[in-house]
Amino acid sequence: MQANPGQPSLVQRLLSQVKYLGSQVKYLGSQVKYLGSQVKYLGSQVKYLGGGLLLGAWFLYFSRDVLGVRFAPDDMMNVDNFYWTPGTWRLFYSQFLIWRGYYRPMGGLFYLPILSLWGLHPAPYHVALSLVLAVNVYLVYRLARLLGATEWAAGLAALVACYHAGLGNLYYNTAFVYDALCGCFFLAALVYYCGIRRRDRRLSIGQQAILAALVLCAMNSKEMALTLPAILLAYEWIYHPSGSRQHSAVLMAACLASLDLYGKVFGYDALTGMEGYRPVFTWQRFVDYQKTFLGDAAFWHTGGGGVLAFWAAVSYLAWRPGARPVLRFGWLFLVFTPLPIEFLPGKSQACLYIPMLGLAIFAAVVFADLAEALADVLSGEPLFRHLGRPILAAGLIAAGVFYWGRQNLHCKQVSVKPVMAALGAQTWQVIEQFRALDPHVRPHSHVAFLHDPFTEWDMLFIADLWFRDRSVTVHLQRLAPLNEAELSGVGAVFDYRDGKLSRVR
Repeated sequence: MQANPGQPSLVQRLLSQVKYLGSQVKYLGSQVKYLGSQVKYLGSQVKYLGGGLLLGAWFLYFSRDVLGVRFAPDDMMNVDNFYWTPGTWRLFYSQFLIWRGYYRPMGGLFYLPILSLWGLHPAPYHVALSLVLAVNVYLVYRLARLLGATEWAAGLAALVACYHAGLGNLYYNTAFVYDALCGCFFLAALVYYCGIRRRDRRLSIGQQAILAALVLCAMNSKEMALTLPAILLAYEWIYHPSGSRQHSAVLMAACLASLDLYGKVFGYDALTGMEGYRPVFTWQRFVDYQKTFLGDAAFWHTGGGGVLAFWAAVSYLAWRPGARPVLRFGWLFLVFTPLPIEFLPGKSQACLYIPMLGLAIFAAVVFADLAEALADVLSGEPLFRHLGRPILAAGLIAAGVFYWGRQNLHCKQVSVKPVMAALGAQTWQVIEQFRALDPHVRPHSHVAFLHDPFTEWDMLFIADLWFRDRSVTVHLQRLAPLNEAELSGVGAVFDYRDGKLSRVR
């Protein structure tokens, strides 16, 4: 039989089938490859989720009891004297007029909204503070990764940021919210800047404006942010060769820091005019700070010899040939960030928050490298060879985490919890008396307190925040006594005796 010229031959049909089968195999291969990438992606997401859950559990385990802590005495002064009494309008423009030296205006944006919604109930303030600190944990992880730390090292640094008992009052004392806020914006500015510059991109005008806003918020939170320009410059110097450096963003941050520093020294609420904020530039003050820092941040209570040993060790690790850039950046971070408080008396615990974060990243990188190096050695030993290097490294890191958690738990039980329990007892007793009496006064009236249990102006601050009427004037007979004629014209008179608040008139 003769084949039809219009029909394909058997060979052609076989070739087309083979070609079709090849395309299906290729398609199947691409699907398998896609499925493999999805499995790998899912595995990475599970790993991140597991790490996030571990950090969250660690954070909650150590910080869960802060909700029962009372106000610190300084809270009343901070809220009333610096934010409530001056008014909302000043709180707004003080965020921008940094050369005027208004007292940490970002704190007002923390305190006043909570005061307006929940009044003098401490739990919402603690919740808000804990949320800021939780955000900081994530920012520490992101910064460590952007600086070149491994996932292990970045996770360990974030774990340290979750809770550090040496800085215990940071977590339970809302009067130190300034350190938490400053740390948040300080880290956010670095993460934003490094995230752009790591890709060798220069910041656009719009991106520099965002960076300026973050720097401004950090400086409005606390004076620790004055070192941000130096840290940005350190990043440029270490991570970028001279030809690719960008100085405009650093210069912008330096200009803001100069204006802020002027305000801190010569402004309306000049910080250096307050007791405890006048620096003394002596070698002894420097050594005292270093000993305090090592005692609180590293749980190492040592003398001058220990300070020298510490700096010799970290300097060698940071500047030895072939040292990783993240360690060199960490060394400069440890040098620059303490400068605003290094020569002030008695700065400890929460005041060391930002330098402690730098030490956490530095130490986490060193510890993770040591664990992996030791795992390499152990994996060659017959006794441990079957476990494999990844499991050995994970086991060593887990042992370090266990030791760190145990150290923190011990320090919290011995040093932190007793202070937490006693904090603000007198302040809270007076607030409870106000709540029990529930006094109200007429607008534009004068109010006098014949006696109160404090030695300073705390009763005035509490009364202002209870009445929350700027037209009401509060007088304390103990500190600014009125004569009999003036007292007789006062609209409301209160007395506080034997732990009880009573209304006399």
